[in-house]
Amino acid sequence: MKKISLTSIAIYSVIILLKFMPNTYAADEQTYPISNIISKADLSTESGQLALLTSDDIKSDLSSFAQSLKEKEINQQSMFSKIALFSLREDIDKISSAIRQQQNTLEYSHYQFFHQTRLALNGQKSTKESFVNKANDLIKSKFEHLNDEGFVQLSLALGWSVSNAKEYVLNIFKQLQKKSLLTRGDMINLAVNYHLYQVLDAIIPIVNDIVQLEQQDRFVIQPDVLVKLKNGIEISTTIVRSRGQTKPNSTALQYTIYADETAHIKAAMHAAAHGYIGIVANSRGKRSSNNDIVPWEHEGEDASQLINWITEQVWSDGNVVMYGGSYNGFTQWATAKHMPKGLKAMAPYVAANLITGLPYENNIALTGNFEWPLYVTNNKTVDNSIYSDWQRTNNIINELYSSGRPFVDIDKIANKPSPWLQKWLAHPEDAPYYQKMVPHQDDYKHINIPVLSITGYFEGGQISALHYMHEHYKYNENANHALLIGPYNHGSAQGKPRSHHSNYELDPVALEKDTEEITFAWFDHILKGKTKPKLVQNKVNYQIMGANEWRFADSLQALNQRHLSFYIQTNKPDTEHNYLLAQTPSSHANHYIEQTVDMSDRSEQRNRSQWPVISEQINKQGGIQIETPVFKQDMELTGAISGFFDIAVNKKDVDIGFNFYEVTADGNAFHLNNYRSRASYADDMSTRRLLTPNVKRRVPIVNARFTSKLIEKGSKIVLVLNVNKNVEAQVNLGSGKLVNHETLLDVGKPMKLKWYLSSQINLPLKPWVKEI
Repeated sequence: MKKISLTSIAIYSVIILLKFMPNTYAADEQTYPISNIISKADLSTESGQLALLTSDDIKSDLSSFAQSLKEKEINQQSMFSKIALFSLREDIDKISSAIRQQQNTLEYSHYQFFHQTRLALNGQKSTKESFVNKANDLIKSKFEHLNDEGFVQLSLALGWSVSNAKEYVLNIFKQLQKKSLLTRGDMINLAVNYHLYQVLDAIIPIVNDIVQLEQQDRFVIQPDVLVKLKNGIEISTTIVRSRGQTKPNSTALQYTIYADETAHIKAAMHAAAHGYIGIVANSRGKRSSNNDIVPWEHEGEDASQLINWITEQVWSDGNVVMYGGSYNGFTQWATAKHMPKGLKAMAPYVAANLITGLPYENNIALTGNFEWPLYVTNNKTVDNSIYSDWQRTNNIINELYSSGRPFVDIDKIANKPSPWLQKWLAHPEDAPYYQKMVPHQDDYKHINIPVLSITGYFEGGQISALHYMHEHYKYNENANHALLIGPYNHGSAQGKPRSHHSNYELDPVALEKDTEEITFAWFDHILKGKTKPKLVQNKVNYQIMGANEWRFADSLQALNQRHLSFYIQTNKPDTEHNYLLAQTPSSHANHYIEQTVDMSDRSEQRNRSQWPVISEQINKQGGIQIETPVFKQDMELTGAISGFFDIAVNKKDVDIGFNFYEVTADGNAFHLNNYRSRASYADDMSTRRLLTPNVKRRVPIVNARFTSKLIEKGSKIVLVLNVNKNVEAQVNLGSGKLVNHETLLDVGKPMKLKWYLSSQINLPLKPWVKEI
């Protein structure tokens, strides 16, 4: 598993582990008997684990399996899996060819060093000692010939954690032990991640020793400087300056709760290599700070005082910029609420927010990363044991859903009391508790520094990032705020994208985004008058999937206003049990489509986000499919769905949602995004207004996700309307009680939901015009 850096730590990516999802697309008809070595291994002991990880028989079997795969089948895999399989086959030419096809040529350096070392040994009898010596010479020589930026880029690319890769493979073994036959997908998943561990175990310890020596020659590194703020709080900081710096300089600051000194040094070195003083500061209570650990609540106040301290130092020129992603994006907005004098610009990536991201999305509590509070508060750094067994985490979430226990019991099911989680669950609406943490309404009037927000179409917390931008422009007519957005997820939005998201292959121009390089170039533009980054030319900078183009717009509002309004035409489905959308309002606006849902039935799930992104058919999950006519010309879909649903339900509340697709002429479904919203909070996230049973209510579509895609002639847009009932979020039973405390005893009669034909769905569509 790749070492989680400060710029890629996701508020929930630690459980998604996108780096290790194999994204295999080959058919799974063929099966393979599980070997006795795997099925009988005792994974509860270190000796049992070691036996599997060092087994020559397993290595041989997986190598033979990789050799048995046809090259066409390997090329259907994600780049991550493709490189590993070619490596297993010792096909160095194919590895080099595949790497040249993508933008980030450093990403697979561990495989290149591994095979270069084997080639350099040139048939000599290879011992561990001879391999280490030869690899050391090769890697050392490579690093010594790089400038500071090249050195940092390569060391970041090689910032993998051997222990995390080991844990991941062991979890795969645990999962496979339950099976007697393995699918082709199982075999590819095992082969890829088992071999990755072997390569990392051989290369990364050598890299780490070389990097540690090399970085001392290039930079002045202060790994843990304890700063005492004027409010008495202690903040642990890592400070890195270039050895060539001779006069006061601007500071690039990340402020984070994820305490990891090694990662901090690398992040700060990267800033120093770009001509800044690099500082990474930890939240109060982390590392050498003697205060209590308090996530979220005081970050803005503490970071603001730290910036004041920075500007008073002899090496500072008084200018500070902030950057970083997820929680580190949140800390920037929290700091901007106080607007310290030294803060000149900020670049939040996928910025988090408790009420609009996790644990809440549109007032619905999500199960994703429910153990995160323990991960960051159990010790002075981070508690990696929390996420060491992702199968256990999945079992807890499944148990919560299937049992129908109240959402507040999730930590009881985990047998890990979580006071911070319980505190957030006690605040289910946008109340002063959250408003004290980040800018709220008029606070935005004072944020007149340049802001660059970066997020992605497939990013789970996109709503938070866009909410900050929307509020900034709503309350500050002088806001200078740009957005960069494309086909990225929570991890790739913060770094360099991979060739694929799920089984969608990104356009070549989408791979041009390197978040940190763009960020430093943008800071150089703001502070030093240099040229704007190529991908940041206007207020909204977006990549159109399928068109291989970046485009630039004046505002999000302008993009969303450019829409076509659609209405459900009849309450009678066609032969496929689907309903037609048209641009003419229905002549029977008071008619409706009725949906009956047994909320106690946990054998089904509804409105769960579909995976993979591209599939041969839509899984309706019991929902109501509504679709546009087939488009007779190419269309551009750019923006977020808006409009409203007119509904009536026999309960006091309901969580509604939809999955949103493009269905192509050949019948393939491209999953664009997922939506969920609590009807009682749709008008105002801060005040719950319960529904009157069986009385029609207009529920606006709020905080739908932004996307952009070329919709080709012959395609259609499809929505599947549904009640939100799945393992990904709490289940609203409609009793009117606090949803976090509802149990199966509150279910009552089956839910009857009426979707009225008077509902209006605005799709951000316009005829496609190719730019010249």
